[in-house]
Amino acid sequence: MNDRPRFALRFISGKYQGGEFPLRPNREIVIGRSSDLDMVLVEDMVSRKHAKIITDDHGVSIQDLGSTNGTFVNGEKITKRGLRHGDTILVGKHKIFFDRMGEAEFEGADVPGREMPDFGGTVILDADQQQRLLAAAQARMQARTAAHKIAVPAPAAEVPAAAPPPKPKPPAIGRLHVISGRSDLSEYRLDASTAAIGSDNAALVRLHGWFKPKLALEIARMGESYVATPVAGKTLVNGQRLQGRRGLVHGDVLEVAGLELEFRLTA
Repeated sequence: MNDRPRFALRFISGKYQGGEFPLRPNREIVIGRSSDLDMVLVEDMVSRKHAKIITDDHGVSIQDLGSTNGTFVNGEKITKRGLRHGDTILVGKHKIFFDRMGEAEFEGADVPGREMPDFGGTVILDADQQQRLLAAAQARMQARTAAHKIAVPAPAAEVPAAAPPPKPKPPAIGRLHVISGRSDLSEYRLDASTAAIGSDNAALVRLHGWFKPKLALEIARMGESYVATPVAGKTLVNGQRLQGRRGLVHGDVLEVAGLELEFRLTA
């Protein structure tokens, strides 16, 4: 039986940002503040037993366990819900990206340094260790790709001078260009894994004025793709109210609490 994880939870904000929790098949994990659980999140807004994630033959689902502050998926409070690639989970102040992964990224690598602590099946997330694991997995994948491209060389006399390899195309980066409304900058670069729009001091795009939501909209970056998820208040995209997750395309116009922005995707 293949026990390699095919899914992962990636922390994109909060005190564990950068951490990752692989989900193994046919297993239930309980998330909460109590030290005897599978995933321990030490934070006051997280209940002792907050939520449960179930991985079975039908996929992955999440269930709230009667928590005080609730469990949210893509900005909606849930009781139980199946998860899809790209969903954003909110537990307390922790935002978690649900990722369907290929097996190659989780092959057991030898990573120098200490291992992630495991206390009888309980994982306390360690962001530094997770970064090393991800870097090692990416290095192995690049090495395998390079090995497949190696060709048997012809005799030296018959080999023409090789042309220099073409320069790699720079990745396209999303930007939010301010059309109207009060803002600190005229344009915001979306080069992080997640960006927030709200009145909170930590938000990339700060909303100014009375009664603005602390977190109105979150934009997650996946390579050259960007996904917007409403959190609080009213957000319009091209004049239509945003009800759930939506991929952004070049030229989309967002209206968030009186601030009008144009999404641009350029190299």
